[in-house]
Amino acid sequence: MATFFALAALAANIVTIVLVVLGIMGRLQNRNPFEALRGLTLWFAGTVALAATLGSLYLSEIAHLIPCRYCWFQRIAMYPLVVILLMAAYRRDSMARLYAATIATIGLGIAAYHRFIQAFPDLDSGSCAATGPLCSGYYIKEFGFVTIPYMSLSAFALILTLLWADRINASTNTPAMGTNLGADTTT
Repeated sequence: MATFFALAALAANIVTIVLVVLGIMGRLQNRNPFEALRGLTLWFAGTVALAATLGSLYLSEIAHLIPCRYCWFQRIAMYPLVVILLMAAYRRDSMARLYAATIATIGLGIAAYHRFIQAFPDLDSGSCAATGPLCSGYYIKEFGFVTIPYMSLSAFALILTLLWADRINASTNTPAMGTNLGADTTT
């Protein structure tokens, strides 16, 4: 399962990079590159959050890996995203994007820091050791670099990219400022 999760994280990285490149190129050409995803981006983001949540539950409840302190913080950020994003997708509520993006950004920051202290264990203050497993340790290290915090980081990055795509879709759906759609111009 560790290899499967690592491959899923790498796939998330590829999708994130493709979406960012498409988004930047589309915006430079003054067009909406995400038109084909209209109405689906929140569903996809919610599905990513659900998959990450189920993966973390598998690792702790079935594989019996005890989460460290930073893993718990990442879970605290990821778990509510499932409910927020899937409810927002169902209700077609793009305003929830702000709340989801805020939580996902916090989770991304925690995951990035966690991965950083795994790469540089001398910087770990040891705060995790007093309450559980070392935050700088590895349960999983696939392909020489894919760890649990890396998987979390990949999920948060993809969620944020999908929220960005949803924002672009929402902004191209509204008429331009100053447009008078109801005016009679035949006089």
